[in-house]
Amino acid sequence: MRWSMVLIAGIFLSACGGGADSTAPARPAPTAPTTPPPIIGQLQPIQETSKVNVYGQTSALVGESVGFAITSKSGDIRATWQQTSGASVQMLADNSLGIGFDVPQAGQYTFVANVTASDGTIESITIDMSASNNQAVELNIRLDHGVTELGKVSLSADSASGKAISNISWQQLSGPQIAQLTEQDSMLFFDAPAVNQDAVIEMQASVQFSDGSTAVDTALIAIKNVNFDTNGLFYRNNFIITEDMHAYNPSSPYKAAIERCVYSNQIPSRPNCTFNTLPLIGSVTSNPSVQDILDRTLVSHDWMGDSFKYYLENSLAGVDMLRLLRGVTAVVISYDVRPSFYWAATGAIYLDANNFWQTPFERDTLNDQPDFRSDFGNDLNFSVFWRYTKNNDYYPKGRYPKGERQTRDFEDLEASISWLMYHELAHANDFFPPSSWQNISANTTPLDYFQSNGANSDVLDRLYPLRSSEMHALAEVSFGGQTPTTQQRNYRGTDIETFFTPDIAPSYYSYYTIREDFATLAERFFMLHRLGAEADVAIIDGQTSNDFNVIWGQRNRISEAALRERTAFAVSRVYPELGNIPALQEQLPPPRLMNPANGWFGNLDISPATNSNVAEQRTFDLKEQAWLDQKRPHDKAPSTAIQP
Repeated sequence: MRWSMVLIAGIFLSACGGGADSTAPARPAPTAPTTPPPIIGQLQPIQETSKVNVYGQTSALVGESVGFAITSKSGDIRATWQQTSGASVQMLADNSLGIGFDVPQAGQYTFVANVTASDGTIESITIDMSASNNQAVELNIRLDHGVTELGKVSLSADSASGKAISNISWQQLSGPQIAQLTEQDSMLFFDAPAVNQDAVIEMQASVQFSDGSTAVDTALIAIKNVNFDTNGLFYRNNFIITEDMHAYNPSSPYKAAIERCVYSNQIPSRPNCTFNTLPLIGSVTSNPSVQDILDRTLVSHDWMGDSFKYYLENSLAGVDMLRLLRGVTAVVISYDVRPSFYWAATGAIYLDANNFWQTPFERDTLNDQPDFRSDFGNDLNFSVFWRYTKNNDYYPKGRYPKGERQTRDFEDLEASISWLMYHELAHANDFFPPSSWQNISANTTPLDYFQSNGANSDVLDRLYPLRSSEMHALAEVSFGGQTPTTQQRNYRGTDIETFFTPDIAPSYYSYYTIREDFATLAERFFMLHRLGAEADVAIIDGQTSNDFNVIWGQRNRISEAALRERTAFAVSRVYPELGNIPALQEQLPPPRLMNPANGWFGNLDISPATNSNVAEQRTFDLKEQAWLDQKRPHDKAPSTAIQP
């Protein structure tokens, strides 16, 4: 391994994606224009003081999604919101310049915004709103909120009456002009424009329903002016961090450290927080409590920390997570993390909050912009699908169309969080294994330690290397965005079968980097051992009717005899207290081959289970489910090289 190479992003984004040998394409840093874009339209504030403007509406309808936004006239401000009268609303972003919520019933509402200026002065602003029930709400844009300039924004137009939307158009009514709007079904995506002072954008959605009727709604986006370190770690890797990040526990002894050291627009290109400032959890305690973990948790919205806490306290996997979390300095959960990743530069894991929502109101606060890798590999003539199953059904088994505004049950929440955390924590304990926690110098940084010591995945690669050069090269196309060669475009599923099946990889993703291979081995073992979740992998070549052609497929590949030593190596390195790993492997369900005649969905029911014929009972959104089974991400690919 080329550990001597200086600060290649693959080293410390490791993954989730790779080591110094990563050849994934660079992701260019955002470029703020020297001149902010022109202002279009004119939005009048509902209140104005000497320091701020307040925008929103003072009257509303029951069932309407509404919001307020505050902007500074000069200098930096922070805002916290509270409701002081009226029926309780779901105001889940109470530390942002912009808030949004649904109006639950008619009556008078009062809100107070406490605005703190950069000089420390605090101004309290009272906002009154009346709500009536004299007109039905047909359309809601969700959700009014605040963002950082250059940050990614998503809005969703939802039918409030249950009517099907047949046509939709979006228009910017006011604010600094947006460079490009991207529409996808009823969603809108754009990057917030650069600003030299706080600003507000007003967007409008106009829809026609299937019955011919029409409706219009608007939403406000508060844009915060930010001072970026344009040579910093995150900016140069194309991350724009929300300014709403805060310690979940405001009285945590690590509050200042996690707010400064792990997820900020001001972190330098070579992070300088040492383990003395923010040690690994395992260096402080060998038996962390849930509270110890929450003291290291940084969130953009408090509900994310609430959900994380509930998961740790109630999941069957909770006992593992408390132990595995010893290998991190901090846990970051944010609406703008997509996809999740681990970064050895900070020693923290970064989790996509989409895995943590329980209520539709929590889901409204998330960013729905697609994973930037969504189109990778589209030129190939084969696909490799994967999924977790339990009792011959999808795991998680629930389907939650956004417009139906359902609440997610705990079993599905547990499934969504567990595989993700097992994977990311396998990365963390690969770089900082239990054997290292008590021996790391407090005066070194996570990156310095890794560059001097390497990782266990390097040893895995030496002892049990993956052999297929063809699969390694194809993984660079599917997960790294490389342009496929003519030969690669001509590969069919039968070719992939000859490359993949004789080898010792648990998944296609394992070929992307040795880091992903190591983490996927551990993840698949833990999911099967602790939760009984069986992983499927299948090579797909084309579609017939309502199913996909399985050239070859297998459930529980992690139990294959050829993979056992590799798996035991990875699991024992990240979780030595688990005990006799080979003995535990003997207790796992055996691998099962799929029947190519039955297709991908038809092979859902192939394990002995009490639930029979589940596959025939399910109704699939074919297009969406197939996309998920092919594209469901693990974590972020490495990006651009960074020089000191």
